[in-house]
Amino acid sequence: MAASNVIMSTGAGAAAGGAVGGPWGAVAGGAIGLAAGLFGEYEAASNESEKRAVLEKASQLLNASTNELQSLVNQWYKDNPSIGSRQDVETYSKLTHDYDPNEFVYDFEDFDEQYDVDDYYAPNREALIEKTGDAVQARAAGAGIGRGTGAANQIATAVADKNESLYKDALEAMNQDRQFAYNLWNAKIQHGQNRLTQLKNAKDTQLQLYGGLAEDFQNWNQSKLQQQVDLDQQRMNNQLSLTLASI
Repeated sequence: MAASNVIMSTGAGAAAGGAVGGPWGAVAGGAIGLAAGLFGEYEAASNESEKRAVLEKASQLLNASTNELQSLVNQWYKDNPSIGSRQDVETYSKLTHDYDPNEFVYDFEDFDEQYDVDDYYAPNREALIEKTGDAVQARAAGAGIGRGTGAANQIATAVADKNESLYKDALEAMNQDRQFAYNLWNAKIQHGQNRLTQLKNAKDTQLQLYGGLAEDFQNWNQSKLQQQVDLDQQRMNNQLSLTLASI
């Protein structure tokens, strides 16, 4: 490869490798100008010593350009810190490690089904039934029926009807209590689950926030590392190209 072509490739490579975005693009462009300005000097050199001096000058200029790029890269990252931080990454890692969705499901006890209609009968049930029988017997006696079969049938029917009426009243009272208790039980469940849902939403928001900060920090560092690698690689390419040109 002709030495002038090597210098030309080196200058273009410095610009391409250094053009990593940000405010230092103009410096990378300047590397091309510096190298291009040496083309004529190299071709005009009358002997090998002068040509080697041109190559050494090219090496110094291109390395200086790369150093300036490095300085600008470092300054840019210094002036533009990441929104996130290493602590955000650690916090996000801990949050995700400790996150358990089961914590936000309300653990309720079963509804108490132990209701007994016998507990809801009127306290004086037996007395009411007895009085019902006595009243029917008294009416039968007043009607001249006495204690015969007719009176007995009337008494039995009245007592059965009264007993059924008392049962219905007891069942209705029991069901009312049961429904009321169920409503309270269900409301407690809903209230508990709503509270846990709010806590979960808050936790999810926290995870999302720290996840974004962690990702921002990681991307920031990855970009910084990649640009450092690019600059180091370009520095080696410059040296290699100029070394080949001097052979």
